[in-house]
Amino acid sequence: MRKVLCSMAVALCLTSSAAAAQQSLGDVHGDYVRGTTSKSNAWGAGAVYQLTFGAKKAPVQLNTSIGADWVKQDNGGPSQTSLSYDATLQPGGGGAFTPYAGGSVSANWSGGSNKLWDGAKLGLETLAGFQVKLGPSGVSWKAEERFGYVRQQEHTLTTRVGVVVSF
Repeated sequence: MRKVLCSMAVALCLTSSAAAAQQSLGDVHGDYVRGTTSKSNAWGAGAVYQLTFGAKKAPVQLNTSIGADWVKQDNGGPSQTSLSYDATLQPGGGGAFTPYAGGSVSANWSGGSNKLWDGAKLGLETLAGFQVKLGPSGVSWKAEERFGYVRQQEHTLTTRVGVVVSF
């Protein structure tokens, strides 16, 4: 099942036509991850490439994105590398403040001398956030909360804050 979901995510990203998208964006962000039962903390960073579909004046627009993240747990804990595919919905209109919500599927690898598992594991998350445009320059700030888990691991709450650039 994991291989099927990961393959579907990659295929969707590769077959999406950038020409049909209304906008393409890239973002770089910092990550703070908190375990819900262990209360462990992890810090890291990532990057995302996103395509937005739907006219600016449409009531709802679809965002699809592919991204990569790396986080390292405090106190010499393991690291985690993720490759994810997100799908979110946002209101149209092109306003300065744009909220969005959706879901994510990912492949995750544990690393370091204290790694928790071998090979890739499926991750599932729900997410919600917003972007705030900083004028006509095509640059926005982004803040996002993600809740989910990696298969057979504890649930986590991830906070992402970053900068978004329009292409």
